[in-house]
Amino acid sequence: MCIQGDMVVVGPEILETFDADTTPGGLVYDVSSPATNGRLAFADSPHDSISTFTQEDVDNRRVVFLHDGSVEPGAIYLKASIAA
Repeated sequence: MCIQGDMVVVGPEILETFDADTTPGGLVYDVSSPATNGRLAFADSPHDSISTFTQEDVDNRRVVFLHDGSVEPGAIYLKASIAA
């Protein structure tokens, strides 16, 4: 859950995908539909939105969601794939 205007770390307790044949760095998430009430970014550069990140980024707590302060609910849709 995210409170208006908050920044929330997207860790493995929120998002986790397993593949026995692939390392976490090889599991790639692409944002297929961004949130209408905020954006994803890397924690070390929160001013830059991201549209691709890995499970390794999530496991190492490098991905954050920045809520824009709006009152409307939102959802983010992701597509998981294996890096080529």
